[in-house]
Amino acid sequence: MTGKKSTRGQVTAVVDTLGYRIAAGHYTEGETLPIEQELADSLEVGRNALREAVKVLSGKGLIRTAPRSGTRVRPREDWNMLDPDVLRWHADPDIATERFMLDLIELRRIVEPKAADLAAVRATREDVADILSAYETMTASDSDRQQRIEADIQFHSAILKASHNEVLTHFRHAIATYLKAHSRLGEQVSPSDDSEDLERHHQIALAIATGKAKSAYSLTVEMLHHNRSHFEQEH
Repeated sequence: MTGKKSTRGQVTAVVDTLGYRIAAGHYTEGETLPIEQELADSLEVGRNALREAVKVLSGKGLIRTAPRSGTRVRPREDWNMLDPDVLRWHADPDIATERFMLDLIELRRIVEPKAADLAAVRATREDVADILSAYETMTASDSDRQQRIEADIQFHSAILKASHNEVLTHFRHAIATYLKAHSRLGEQVSPSDDSEDLERHHQIALAIATGKAKSAYSLTVEMLHHNRSHFEQEH
């Protein structure tokens, strides 16, 4: 069992290392990775662990293997940008670009207003309780920024879940990535901004709880418009 766990740990580490390098551009689109033994030696893992990691990265659309041509980085357009790992690598402070962050905001503006609209129509009592609980945790976090971010993620994830659309629910990874990355990139929040942000979340929660779909939609649009404006002012 110990050996199997060790191998799984090696695979995870290799996936993370190579995925990060590709996302960071250390290996560029179309570039062929070093030959198997050389790459395994440089990563200090066995060839079996490397092969398993290559399979995982292939499944994420980052690389392709072919006889006689080795392992090559696929064009960026083939990468699964909604994969949680791929999102996480791109959101690293040393990698994240303004364009990537704005793309995430744009995705949120496409997805979240409609999710809030649907949640106002479809949410169960349990769904509403989860949304309000996340909001209450946000208000109680005070100066604990990590707790606040986690509660914010839970708030938006709960709304996606309350839409009762399985596809929409999976966008929670992209939203979580944005919120965490924005924090790590050094977002500075004044007390007034913080208070206004909490009130916006509160109004969205109330709109969903009372079944006001149009209000839930428009309030979410307003919140995300403010987020984009805030981000552009900072950068």
